[in-house]
Amino acid sequence: MKSQINPALSGENQNKPVRIGMMSLGCPKTLVDSELILGKLDPAHYQIVPTVTDCDVALLNTCSFIRDAQKESVDRILELVQLKKEKKIRAIVVMGCLVQEFPGDLKKEIKEVDAFVGSGEYHKIPEIVKKVTSGKKVFSVGTPGYLYTSGEARVALTPRHYRYVKISEGCDHECTFCTIPTFRGKHRSRPVEDIVIEAKRLIQEGARELILTGQDTSYFGRDFSGKFLLPELLRSLDSLENLEWIRLLYVYPSCLTQELMKAIRDSSRVCHYLDMPLQHASDSMLRAMRRGITKRRTLDLIRQFRDTVPDLAIRTTFIVGFPGETEKDFKELLAFMKEIKFERLGIFKYSREEGSQAAKLPDQIAEEIKEDRYHCAMQLQQGIARKKTRSWIGKTIKVVIEEKDSKVPGQWIGRSFMDAPEVDASVQVLSKKTLTLGQFYSVPITAVKDYDLVGKF
Repeated sequence: MKSQINPALSGENQNKPVRIGMMSLGCPKTLVDSELILGKLDPAHYQIVPTVTDCDVALLNTCSFIRDAQKESVDRILELVQLKKEKKIRAIVVMGCLVQEFPGDLKKEIKEVDAFVGSGEYHKIPEIVKKVTSGKKVFSVGTPGYLYTSGEARVALTPRHYRYVKISEGCDHECTFCTIPTFRGKHRSRPVEDIVIEAKRLIQEGARELILTGQDTSYFGRDFSGKFLLPELLRSLDSLENLEWIRLLYVYPSCLTQELMKAIRDSSRVCHYLDMPLQHASDSMLRAMRRGITKRRTLDLIRQFRDTVPDLAIRTTFIVGFPGETEKDFKELLAFMKEIKFERLGIFKYSREEGSQAAKLPDQIAEEIKEDRYHCAMQLQQGIARKKTRSWIGKTIKVVIEEKDSKVPGQWIGRSFMDAPEVDASVQVLSKKTLTLGQFYSVPITAVKDYDLVGKF
């Protein structure tokens, strides 16, 4: 590939916009940050391009959730460094969680990076990009976690028919396996009114599905009001016009209330979908993880919720191989999965995170045992998910169309209320008609394929 250096960077053509490429890693929370970062760059001076391999300044927003995410972030940094050596890009700006957690190590070990920016410094991006385009080095790491407002512009990195809305920043929980509070800070909620203003703007821009995200959305409002205000927020958003779906991510079971259950039941737009990370089902493991809830309380909550919202689809995650997890603990987890029969479920192998309390615990589990337990749990869930999926045959379900299948003529790929983007299953829609991307259709389900539904329209 030939060099794509923009003359504006060397002063040869000051009127030509500097081309900016963005790579965003990790969760939807980081994606929102990346959209805000791009929104701060004046389009009169900067042109946003589709890839970091064809730009002047490459922006990389990193993830540091677990060791695998940290490795991916470092690998992407090194790929950008190689592109810079080949003169295919001119400057590299590395931002976000990895920088906030390991600022000194990154600055010392990867000197080719032009700027390191922490997770609370995104308001400085225009100044930082200006400096790196003039050849300066920048190191800006301060208080973690950037809490934005509705007045800040965002550049969509998703299809316009669905947008993420980050309702809070940081976390007050003290889970022993997690270090997120160290690089995202304490929990801080946005005002309800401010979120509603942003939601209205996103709907005007074409959003038909709003996906609420935060480290713990169920804790929303507790920091400034002393109350859980998520039900109030859902009721406010439910009243907005030209909106099909509101989807809720990352509800912690210890903060789940009956008021929230009723708010979801009574809403016309909130999806009957609950992303609720449980992490384990054994009381000894829940105590060791400091999850703030017991197995009995978890069972009662799920049963109450399913009684209140009968067609509720629950997505959860579990950790296997946590320090001290016995074979009895693991079998208790499997029995719990069999009893509850989750619609969507992910398994993580415990990752020993530097700085976490669990990293210091005795009885660390061998990697081969983690691997065995991972595959055993996933095999069980596959069988549960297939039975759940087959129960939809013969029913009609609302589907949003995401893309045209390039391999199968007349087939389109969509999502149901049970499916969040990127992480869940899909609906394969066969149609002789030309369907519109981002539009919602009532699709009769005729078959299933693995985890996916198949319908005809």
